[in-house]
Amino acid sequence: MYKQIIKNLENQLLPKELNEIKNTQLHLGIFTEPYLTYMLDGKKTIESRFSKNKIQPYDQISKNDIVIVKKSSGNVMAYFTIKEVLFFNLNETPIGRIKLKYSKELCVDEDFWISKSSSNYATLIIIDEIVKLNPFHIDKKGMQTWIKLK
Repeated sequence: MYKQIIKNLENQLLPKELNEIKNTQLHLGIFTEPYLTYMLDGKKTIESRFSKNKIQPYDQISKNDIVIVKKSSGNVMAYFTIKEVLFFNLNETPIGRIKLKYSKELCVDEDFWISKSSSNYATLIIIDEIVKLNPFHIDKKGMQTWIKLK
């Protein structure tokens, strides 16, 4: 997938931008609607991942990493740089505290919080800058919603 993404980016980015991506830790995130549109429109400024176990991206991403944004069952749409990342053990930090502090930036509703109530871990990814791309297809198999590419 990495080579496929880089090949597509070669046609869309300046050499300097492409080199930055090649020299940075790269991740592929899968995003669903309406959150993808909120992110692309700049309304959603924090992405979250909740899980029962310590799975990606929990504790495996850092500030300045780059996330390739792929629509669920669709194309790559954009990429963004991580401004900051916060990791929470929800057995130590109540999910309600995260809800109070970050709901607006996450652009989520009450049903979202109910669906995440049995999670043990949370990763909050503050988006620095999102760059929209001409959408392109990549061959991704499996159900993973987060993949460390390089």
